[in-house]
Amino acid sequence: MAHKIVVDIQYGKDSIELKVPRSSIIAFPQIHEVRKVEDEIECLRNALRNPAGPSLAELAGTKKNAVVVIPDRTRPLPVAKLLPVISDELNAGGIGDANIKAVIALGTHRPMNAAEIAELAGPEMLGRIEVINHAWHDENALVALGQTPNGTWIDVNKEVYEADLVVGLSSVKPHRGAGWSGGAKIIDPGVCGRRTIDGTHFLSVYFTIEKLFGVLDNPIREEMAQVARMAGLNFSINLVVNKEDEMINAYAGDFNLAHRQAVAAATRIFRDPQTEKADFMICGAGEWGPDFWSAVQAIFTAEYLVKEGGTIVFLARSPEGFTPTHPQIQEFGYPPVAKILEYVKEGKITDLAAAGHMAAVSRIVCEKRIECILISEGISKEVAESVGLQWNDDSQKAVDYIFAKHGPKARGYLFNGKSVTDTVVIPW
Repeated sequence: MAHKIVVDIQYGKDSIELKVPRSSIIAFPQIHEVRKVEDEIECLRNALRNPAGPSLAELAGTKKNAVVVIPDRTRPLPVAKLLPVISDELNAGGIGDANIKAVIALGTHRPMNAAEIAELAGPEMLGRIEVINHAWHDENALVALGQTPNGTWIDVNKEVYEADLVVGLSSVKPHRGAGWSGGAKIIDPGVCGRRTIDGTHFLSVYFTIEKLFGVLDNPIREEMAQVARMAGLNFSINLVVNKEDEMINAYAGDFNLAHRQAVAAATRIFRDPQTEKADFMICGAGEWGPDFWSAVQAIFTAEYLVKEGGTIVFLARSPEGFTPTHPQIQEFGYPPVAKILEYVKEGKITDLAAAGHMAAVSRIVCEKRIECILISEGISKEVAESVGLQWNDDSQKAVDYIFAKHGPKARGYLFNGKSVTDTVVIPW
């Protein structure tokens, strides 16, 4: 009988212990261990004063007001610690707190409530500047700026566009569509309207994961860059983090140059090549995945790592449900990519951001016929099965099923998923 070991897989704010045969584990793909910088504040201050291009204070010296675009709760960063440093530099350049505003880059995520905003920004900053949610669904809160050469409509948060100085704060990690987070991505989709978010996300329908994930120069990234230029992103702050989401370094300045510098550093950390194709993958999603829309990025690398006909056991508590802001995903599920394109052409699928998500998941569960077993309190068996997923309320039984299906010699990869950083490893 194979010797079993106990592994911890994240499930929302908790973790679940699972027994897995030791010999079945190919690897726990993970980013390289790097210690956090000793002084995060000094590291950020140095980046703001020595950027790619003029310093933040120098830029502020010629402006009357500023907007700082910050990530929401699904993108863990110590915003409460960093935002005062950014504001201090703006102050040093001549922009007072009364003329500084922070806009939370929600994309299409739900608005953060008052308690969440207080935790994100910290009491000090709430006493200094106004912090508001981006209203992606409110046409009156957006300004239309025309179209990109690809035909994507550019609708941007009005507060952001009308600001004299726009500063973006992001972490830099591999991303299924944009190649990497950070840089222009804080603007698109962060503070854009649905038409822009739809157009950008939809481009990913045509590409397999190897063509985009961890690839700096790709069509989606270029589209985002064009939107960011039109929106007026003047200064970009890009943080490279470790697996605990602690800051390793900061790169600031011109949104293209600073982002490239950050990606060069992050690539060395996030790449963990794997050569064996697996029968299964077991992965979790921490509190960073409040719904399936956010949590699903934990399974994207299965498109590359798992054999055709393999199995995923996915522990995603998803307390806020399946995809509350994208109901068409539940309506249409995960059909073949060709069918998704057909539905879009026929006007049946009108949420193009949803179509991009659907295609990414379809390449796993439909194109490669990988069975995905969902463990979730927030998503019912009926909902899971209606979109083409399996569902189980017993995570250990789901794991045992893997070996009943694939045999005792089945081999696979495990991802803890406490942080999103645990799941976005480049495996090639």
